[in-house]
Amino acid sequence: MKFEVTQTSSYEYERPVRQSINQFRLRPLHDEMQSLESYSATIDPASPTYGHVDYWGNYVETFYLWGEHHNLSIETVSKVETRPTEIDSTLVLTSEQKQELKSHAFKQAYAEYLVDRDYTIISEELMKQETNELWAQSRDELDFVVNLNEHIYNTMTYVSGATNVLTTAEEVLYQRTGVCQDFTHLMLALCRYRGIPARYVSGYIYIGENSAFRGDAATHAWLEVKLPGIGWIGLDPTNNTIASEQHIRIAVGRDYSDISPLKGVYIGGAHTLGVSVSVKNLEERVSG
Repeated sequence: MKFEVTQTSSYEYERPVRQSINQFRLRPLHDEMQSLESYSATIDPASPTYGHVDYWGNYVETFYLWGEHHNLSIETVSKVETRPTEIDSTLVLTSEQKQELKSHAFKQAYAEYLVDRDYTIISEELMKQETNELWAQSRDELDFVVNLNEHIYNTMTYVSGATNVLTTAEEVLYQRTGVCQDFTHLMLALCRYRGIPARYVSGYIYIGENSAFRGDAATHAWLEVKLPGIGWIGLDPTNNTIASEQHIRIAVGRDYSDISPLKGVYIGGAHTLGVSVSVKNLEERVSG
């Protein structure tokens, strides 16, 4: 599917600020799962950007504003064609795949996606309680992640504003409310606890006219797990679905701190941030 995505991020400052240094990750990935056909970023006040690819393969742009300014806006426009890997969730892992998953070589290759992070640290007892029944009922690790995806969707309540950007997976597990970032961090922790490499994904989701999907008003978050002999599999616990052509990937990392869409420092007072996202399906046709 082909999409055009427009994101506008607007900062308003309570008084003029200066010496602003900013960094953003908003250019969609270009890889085997999707093709980036075009991308542009417009900054006001105008400033050139300096780009580089980070350790995780994400494109990062940095810019500087030395003079005083009351407002700052970043508008990005991207055209992307998605082609995610088709995964049969009823597939049964072979004994060879199960053996490789537990091998030292596999764990070393994906060690960075198995470690605890500040966002994903949960006590072992809590993780055991949350996953024991699912683990026992699942035929293998693929079945487990699909069941866990559904479990989080069914047992957590989506409440916008109930958490903040610093909320941890353990806090979400206790209060059982949150948004896409929270459910992703929780599922990352529980997959890693069961020895399944998992990474955080930021991006957009196209919901269409009548879909019940959540997450189109701003950037969305989900996760990808790695199983032997299978590519990275995207799972969206916020919507209880396997990531599909409607999921447009911007960046991947171990957790939110690796892929923060916008961050910066400046000299000045407090600010407010407004973000709007529009995802347009370029393949839709109007009938009649």
